[in-house]
Amino acid sequence: MNAADNAPLPALALQNAALLQGSRILFDQANVSLPTGSLTLLLGANGTGKTTFLRALLGLHTQTRGAWRIFGQTLSHSRNLVGYLPQERRIPAPQIKGRAFIAAAWRGNRWGLPNFGSALRQEVDRVLTLTDALHLARQPLGQLSGGEKQRLFMAEALVGRPRLLLLDEPLAGMDHARQAETASLLTRLRHELGLTILLSTHELSALEPYADHILRLSHDRLTLHHAAI
Repeated sequence: MNAADNAPLPALALQNAALLQGSRILFDQANVSLPTGSLTLLLGANGTGKTTFLRALLGLHTQTRGAWRIFGQTLSHSRNLVGYLPQERRIPAPQIKGRAFIAAAWRGNRWGLPNFGSALRQEVDRVLTLTDALHLARQPLGQLSGGEKQRLFMAEALVGRPRLLLLDEPLAGMDHARQAETASLLTRLRHELGLTILLSTHELSALEPYADHILRLSHDRLTLHHAAI
């Protein structure tokens, strides 16, 4: 057995992959491999298909061709390995409290309100603690600031211990201080949990110092580059 046999599977591997939206080809013949534990920035102009690409990785957009693998598994078998923070996240009701909101994500039931058993309570406390949001557990979402809601949304994405975290424009609308705070949180989560993180952004200056790779979607091509050091 050689060293290659012991190497971890890539978090994401695309081989001769294509992504379509209707009759439009967003990219074709892409060959990309993201190492486990890496942080990658997904860049591209508005309308190039970044959100569609993230949704495809979740199995929510099925116009794909070629081989798509997450930790060696097909997209239909890897959904429990992936956490997702969309750019726009609606809350079910302003009066719902932080703990109940996170609990609704348990076992994929993101809109139900399950009874609190010990396992559920421990999982909710775990993700709230990880995102420094435990103090928001009893607060109604309608009374929270944008930054506080973002921490709860991040906690929700961590329910179930995903190995790959996808984020769509997580810094949008933030001032520089909040951008730096969110970048620091993502970096800490990456190292503490061994997460692989892929996020789309237009805020390159805030995140590039922490990134390993740039995944660029441009001119119908998806290409991977090393981030500048």
